[in-house]
Amino acid sequence: MDERQEVKSLKKALRALTFLNTHGESTVTEVACAIGVPRTTAYRLLETLAAEGYMEKQPHSVVYRLTSMVQRLSAGFGDTDLVVEVAKPLIHHAGEEIGWPIAFATPRGKDMVVRVITDHDTTLAIDRYMIGFTTPILHAPSGFCYLAYCDEDTREQVVEMTREAHPGMDSLRFDNDYLEYMFAQVRARGFCHILFSEYSEGGLAVPVVIGGRPIGGLVMRYIKSAMRSQEVESRYAPRLRELAARIAAEYEIRASERLLDGDRRVVPFTPPLAMPAPADHRIAM
Repeated sequence: MDERQEVKSLKKALRALTFLNTHGESTVTEVACAIGVPRTTAYRLLETLAAEGYMEKQPHSVVYRLTSMVQRLSAGFGDTDLVVEVAKPLIHHAGEEIGWPIAFATPRGKDMVVRVITDHDTTLAIDRYMIGFTTPILHAPSGFCYLAYCDEDTREQVVEMTREAHPGMDSLRFDNDYLEYMFAQVRARGFCHILFSEYSEGGLAVPVVIGGRPIGGLVMRYIKSAMRSQEVESRYAPRLRELAARIAAEYEIRASERLLDGDRRVVPFTPPLAMPAPADHRIAM
């Protein structure tokens, strides 16, 4: 952003909020030194924030502290948003390395929603999708990855919801026995490889699992005529699993970081699930 468009007082106020959030109760002088402004400026910032309810001055003291009002600033920011924030640079870096388009999708009811995508950064995408694009969860490799690691009740509810919303869906392709087979294969192999006959692109996906629960799926699309399926799985499934593990690790670090006594403490990450190596067979649809 052009510096002329920036609201400098807002930037200073945000720095003051950040300082108090990480260091706790502080005086005007401490805030002024921390954010690099004169004491009079720091005083006006703190008094303005206090007037808006985001902090308060302790009675009979020169110390300010945050109020519970600051929690509203993060009310719309959930776990999935943090995963997306962490995943975006990692996915774009992987996309540059791999070349094929990569996307990260998360569930929303009966659909999977694209949250990060590299289609516009590569020349290898036949169709170019946008962030926010939705597809039925049972038509997406990322959807199968998500459902495979869901608890049974959630999985049954989503499958039933999808069937009701898409009554024309191929009943043979998505009957209960076949779906259970599909989910078992995904869990056994650690990835889902879908080759819908009506599309010229294939999809290879892996689950993103954090804290023992599925968040969504990473999917790489490729031109089916360019590679054999076995080559796709052996070459790219390990890389996608590595990317999913990296996203989970970075998320755990970001979520567990705390400032204690001025020191940044990081809780060590232990991968929630070990993704198995690919088997010799493949899932083709």
